[in-house]
Amino acid sequence: MRGEPRLQMNNTPLGHLTIEDFLANYWQKKPVLIRQAFPDFQSPLEPDELAGLSLQEGVLSRLILEKGGDYPWQLRSGPFTEADFDALGDHHWTVLVQEVDRHVPAVADLFDRFDFLPGWRKDDVMVSFASHDAGVGAHIDSYDVFLLQGSGRRRWEIGAAQDSNGPTDGGIRASGSASGGPAQGKLSTAESNYIEGLDVRILADFEPTEVFELEPGDMLYLPPGVPHNGVALEPCLTYSFGFLAPTRSEMVEDFAGWYQRRFGPTRYADQDLIAVEQSGQITSDDLNRVLRLLQQAPLERDLLAEWFGAFITRPQRGPADTEEFEGSYQEFLDDFADCQHWRRHEGIRVAFWAGERLQLFVDGDQIEHELSQDQLEFLTSTREISFDQVSNQDELTKLLYSFTQRGWGYLLLEDNDNG
Repeated sequence: MRGEPRLQMNNTPLGHLTIEDFLANYWQKKPVLIRQAFPDFQSPLEPDELAGLSLQEGVLSRLILEKGGDYPWQLRSGPFTEADFDALGDHHWTVLVQEVDRHVPAVADLFDRFDFLPGWRKDDVMVSFASHDAGVGAHIDSYDVFLLQGSGRRRWEIGAAQDSNGPTDGGIRASGSASGGPAQGKLSTAESNYIEGLDVRILADFEPTEVFELEPGDMLYLPPGVPHNGVALEPCLTYSFGFLAPTRSEMVEDFAGWYQRRFGPTRYADQDLIAVEQSGQITSDDLNRVLRLLQQAPLERDLLAEWFGAFITRPQRGPADTEEFEGSYQEFLDDFADCQHWRRHEGIRVAFWAGERLQLFVDGDQIEHELSQDQLEFLTSTREISFDQVSNQDELTKLLYSFTQRGWGYLLLEDNDNG
């Protein structure tokens, strides 16, 4: 049972834009600056708390030193120590922590404000602290991102959209400096527009077309493929709400594996074969058979959803660190009635499909259930559930108990019990 502060904010963070305006004119199309998307924003994290997260095992963190390291743009990976931070100066370094929404419930609540977008499109919330004049260099991301200014001021420069999206590894070279020195080796053709030999991917020829200065509560939306460069005008926190879509190759590869497990192997067949004039030639008939074989994969919606729901809710960077509940169902109900609030764990991914069959997916698993569609909608869209909302719904409370047993949810102390 845990006690955490709860943010009661339900309005959409789009400022003067309606959801319809944003989706029609900006989503995956072009950038937009939203002044005071979060009016009077008070960051749920302080810089010291973010640094504290980067000290912990199991938390994905990075430190980028444009200056003051062993060489320019040095990348270091966490967990760090307090001594690491004590040795830093006041300029040109940035600490970045991934998946902060997994570790800080109030940040997960901020992410929930974007519920006008599909929940399964969410990747994570990265929070960065930049010292004065610091940034991570001009780069391109392969995902949609909302950059919320948490504290301090930051200048963002953006360039013209590129034809191809950026790397999927957050701008860090796959061949980075594991040996402690700068990244070595010739860049691939796809990376020819990046500066060679750095730990981080920085565009070699970045030309800004627009410049914005963001203050706390302001937010910049960037679709994939837009070059951008952020520089701290003073020490500042930035929240990056990332929405990452799977690639076609990722989907095809995963679907092929699922299809084989679900239906068994299916081999190429050529019962209609006719004699060929050249045995070494691939004929049009051969390719037609290949196409038919590939197109025979089931497109019936419930079966497709069975694969896609498990695929798209699978944890992106490993399962969340959860605590399992070992009590009985009656003990769970008693505790639930006492504390009044149950909360879905911040680190799990949920989705449902409403077709001929109602299917529920959690962290890559298809979950057996006896819920109605209304109950599924409620469960997957509501992070905190009060006892009064579900006390007369046996099937739903049983499922909440099952979730809690697996660490997918927890009972939440009342705020006035937090001390």
